[in-house]
Amino acid sequence: MDGDFLLLRIGVNQRSLAVSLLLLLSLLLFGCWDLAAQVPGAIDQVDSAQQRRKAEQSANSRVQEGDTAPELFPGESSDIGPQSVLRAKARNTWFEALADVQYFYTDNMFLTEHNKQDTGVLLSTAQFALAPTAYNLGPGLFSPRIGYRHQWYDFGLDGGKFESSSIRLNEFDFNAQTVFGDVQWSHENWILEAGFDFTRLMSTPDYDEFYKEYVPRWAVQRLFSLDDKTVISLGYEGDYRFSHGDVSFNNDFNDRTDHSFFALCTRTLCRYAVIQPYYQFKYTRFTADTDRQDYLHSLGIALYCFFTPNISLRGFVGYDIKDSDGRNQGPDYRRLDAGGGLNVTVRF
Repeated sequence: MDGDFLLLRIGVNQRSLAVSLLLLLSLLLFGCWDLAAQVPGAIDQVDSAQQRRKAEQSANSRVQEGDTAPELFPGESSDIGPQSVLRAKARNTWFEALADVQYFYTDNMFLTEHNKQDTGVLLSTAQFALAPTAYNLGPGLFSPRIGYRHQWYDFGLDGGKFESSSIRLNEFDFNAQTVFGDVQWSHENWILEAGFDFTRLMSTPDYDEFYKEYVPRWAVQRLFSLDDKTVISLGYEGDYRFSHGDVSFNNDFNDRTDHSFFALCTRTLCRYAVIQPYYQFKYTRFTADTDRQDYLHSLGIALYCFFTPNISLRGFVGYDIKDSDGRNQGPDYRRLDAGGGLNVTVRF
């Protein structure tokens, strides 16, 4: 009887061990799948925000001194003549501080092909950089910069929930820390740029890191002036991303190289407003033990209002179309974003 009891006990222990191993394996697989779905979407959100920020910088550069100010009341010009906007002579600065808040609607929060989830997104950005005024270097102007940027992505502020689930959308909130450095050299209508970014993605509010990447990048841009109020910008941007995700295996699953080609048309409407339609094509090739290539088309239009040299307001609409191929396909998706933002930038 003791022998039978011992065999029975061993059998129960073996079954318990098998169940435990199966449960552990299921948790690991689910955790990896969940992260693999979350990280590319979060990175794409950060990339889209960076694209809009660069576009706004391009629009801001079109606001020139000496433009005619708009009339404050009908007939003002006939009474006292056209009024010029006067500014003090630009002084050299060393530092740049930026605060930006942006609220927009997206119809595809998780960047999926089917069962899209729409929501409102609040994106808050704080940035500080050592950014001295451009100085002469050879025949052109040289602009170095090094700084830190922190962004908070908040979803479902209206208390919305994930479709067919009790999970609230704000449980997917995350924030991004970026340390960046870059140099820019411009000559006549050419702009060359090289830089390096280190970015960490963390959950909110615990600030637990779930992804990080090291990104060397480079870019070239050519400006074409159509008239005194319209400029076409054609350019190329490239990078390589060394990634590390918080998974038990295949940590570098998001290693890849991106190559983007873009076209911007910047039109000055008046002294305080600029409109900018744009198109960008981005080709991505993944390099970490996977045969995958992504093709992203982004197009849209933005309106920028510059109330002062330091304060601007913007509204935008953008549409993304992404297709992926290869043995390990990424998600194909379509996404519509529309919203606005307020930016305050101080240089001193």
